[in-house]
Amino acid sequence: MTEIRNSCGKLLCRVDCNTKTVEIVIKGQKTLIQFLDNDVKVENIKIA
Repeated sequence: MTEIRNSCGKLLCRVDCNTKTVEIVIKGQKTLIQFLDNDVKVENIKIA
């Protein structure tokens, strides 16, 4: 996955171009957004 950082160097999200997935982690919650042919799949996961 490729890390996307803002101008301060803080990690915003990670992107996987092969699976068309964006991963965002904020305050113990991971959100996976996957872009499919004609749909978008969103999955929320609580992490410790």
